[in-house]
Amino acid sequence: MDYEIVRSSRRTLALTVDRDGRVIVRAPLKLSRERIDAFVRSKSDWLEKHTGAAAGRSSERLTRLAVPPESLPLLGEMIPVLHDEPYGYIDGSFHMPGTASLEELLPYLRKLYAGIAKDTLISRTRLIADRMGVKIAGVKINSAKTRWGSCSSKRTVNLSWKLIAADQRLIDYVIVHELCHTRHMDHSPAFWESVSAVIPDYRECRDALKGVQKLLFEYGLD
Repeated sequence: MDYEIVRSSRRTLALTVDRDGRVIVRAPLKLSRERIDAFVRSKSDWLEKHTGAAAGRSSERLTRLAVPPESLPLLGEMIPVLHDEPYGYIDGSFHMPGTASLEELLPYLRKLYAGIAKDTLISRTRLIADRMGVKIAGVKINSAKTRWGSCSSKRTVNLSWKLIAADQRLIDYVIVHELCHTRHMDHSPAFWESVSAVIPDYRECRDALKGVQKLLFEYGLD
């Protein structure tokens, strides 16, 4: 089986299968290829299960991308798509041309989602910051693929527009997480205590965001 090796100063071997089905081995810097090969062979049953699941997800994604969407994820719900004009997100529904596949619509949808995110997430962040007594320099919406949000040393909160697919509880968790970084620029126990004071179930929220990532992948919005 083909796999990618990522070496670092770590002491142990770790094996992952990403959502595209790529097998990645994380290994110590000087560990021999023979040892790595033996490790991968020992995990053959696990690999077969997880690469098969990844192949299934990729197949479902390709099928979905090839046809016009019937619904799209937004704010924790699946919003119906109506095939009429004017096009856009209007009165709680998406309006899209019925002849365009989801893949053809993706460039437009990304811009549309970014606009909805700006209208929703910026004001929500400022509201929560006021409630927490946190002073911020500003809020920006970006297209980050691997991070829901970040906070700069200048107290600017950055949020990915992809967060708009999550429900309000998860959105608030990400916002609180970044606002707490204005006080603790790390993930120390003190930082998590600050998060927990506002979002007691932050661990559950953190886990639930993995489901949102999966949903975005399925609809080509990752």
